[in-house]
Amino acid sequence: MSVHEEVNILMVDDQPGKLLSYEAILSDLGENLVKASSAKEALEKLLKTDVAVVLMDVSMPEIDGFELAEIIRQHPRFQKTAIIFVSAVHLTDLDRLKGYQHGAVDYLSVPIVPEVLRAKVRVFAELHRKKLQLERLNNELEARVADRTAELEQKAQALEKVNSDLGQKNQELDAIVHTAPDIIFSRQADGTRDYISSRFYEYTGAAAGTAIGFGWLEYLHPEDKERSLAEWMECVESGKSYESEYRILGADQQYRWFRARAVPLRAPDGSILKWYGTCSDIHDSKMLEQSIRDSAAELERMVDLRTTELRRLSSRLMTMQDEERRRIAREIHDGLGQELAAAKMILDGILGKDSSPSIRQASGDASQLVDRAIQQVRTISHLLHPPLLDEVGLVSALRWYLEGLSERSGIDIRLEIDPSDLSRLKPELETAIFRIIQEALTNMFRHSGARNGSIRLAENDGHITVTVRDDGKGIEEQVINLRPESVGVGIGGMKQRVKELGGSLRLANANPGTIVEVVIPSRRHGKLRVPVTA
Repeated sequence: MSVHEEVNILMVDDQPGKLLSYEAILSDLGENLVKASSAKEALEKLLKTDVAVVLMDVSMPEIDGFELAEIIRQHPRFQKTAIIFVSAVHLTDLDRLKGYQHGAVDYLSVPIVPEVLRAKVRVFAELHRKKLQLERLNNELEARVADRTAELEQKAQALEKVNSDLGQKNQELDAIVHTAPDIIFSRQADGTRDYISSRFYEYTGAAAGTAIGFGWLEYLHPEDKERSLAEWMECVESGKSYESEYRILGADQQYRWFRARAVPLRAPDGSILKWYGTCSDIHDSKMLEQSIRDSAAELERMVDLRTTELRRLSSRLMTMQDEERRRIAREIHDGLGQELAAAKMILDGILGKDSSPSIRQASGDASQLVDRAIQQVRTISHLLHPPLLDEVGLVSALRWYLEGLSERSGIDIRLEIDPSDLSRLKPELETAIFRIIQEALTNMFRHSGARNGSIRLAENDGHITVTVRDDGKGIEEQVINLRPESVGVGIGGMKQRVKELGGSLRLANANPGTIVEVVIPSRRHGKLRVPVTA
């Protein structure tokens, strides 16, 4: 128990006002105050709580204080519990004698002097705290207590009772030490071990006494000896608490991991008198930790593999999507477009014949409808996959696309190429950049309310930079931060494409308008650069 840990003080009185006054007087002690308004309630709380001091009124209904004290003393657990009587009625010497006969350590009369009550309760609380501390002493205290007892017997007869009590506590600690699963040891101020519990010899099978001094090092794993000794001597020199992990050879010739901890016992001047410590078997937990680390590393490797595979599949999916767009565009252009062209030829043939005015009128109207359908088929085909993108490259395809978009949307969009003779890129890179710009312009048309826009396509230091800007209303902060719950399909697709290409995507407000900036490695093959003619 720490010296700062609270102990319980039981206050027994049938008058709530007195309990409140006791609580006010004793609150400065920093202890845990337990109240009971009757003898019965006091007994119930005693059975459930470890109490250092009992402060009780003598005059109580049913069971008075003397009777309660006698009941308490009959219980083996409370035979040494400090009892202080408080009385405003029973004030004679006979009353006091009766109180002491019933096991009281003190007898106070009313009115209470707060300072006196606090002082008396503090003394017994500290005695109880010290008693609990003594119960937790380790194996080494037995020899130390025995030596100190002999010294104290030579110095003063008055200390015999203290020595007797310490001897009894020492026996209790000896039983605890001999049944403890940990190795308990002590060391001199210079770092040499002068005591080690029998648990060490039981585990190692070594002869008794062979681990004294620095003999314990002989049982450490060769890889741990130098490190462990260096750590220990550093603590001896600095006075810091010691903690180290090392492997000890057992009687079965197998090594197991142990964790050793030791703290210094200091003299009043701060110098170290001795070291006390324990050595705990942590082999199973050490192996479990290693297993967890190995499992975590394997899991991380599997996650990396799965992530790589998902990226590959994502890239493949986008490539297949672009290929499917190209295929559908060609089928529409070459299939449906040809069929519509044939239908127009038939209608034009009907117009060339001598037919009634109504038939000629109907044929003419149908021919115009087919013309518009053919134009729409071409537009859809080009939007799905512009033939110019495959034939002459990204720049020409962009110029064709921007011309059509400006005409349809009414947004004036400028295109800037740097350098002006930008060479052809890899086909998949040109397709990705076209799709990114196409999606950015679609968002501009649908959401920005802009009247003007610009696209800048530049290559510098092995990177392609695409900047799309408009003068519209801008975008919200959560979209700029690319939060998943705020990003739509369009921006999500752009983000995924850029990620697959190893690039970066940045969104910002331009006040007014929006800026979309994409930076992608150019990934050119070979040194040949073929200029694009537009």
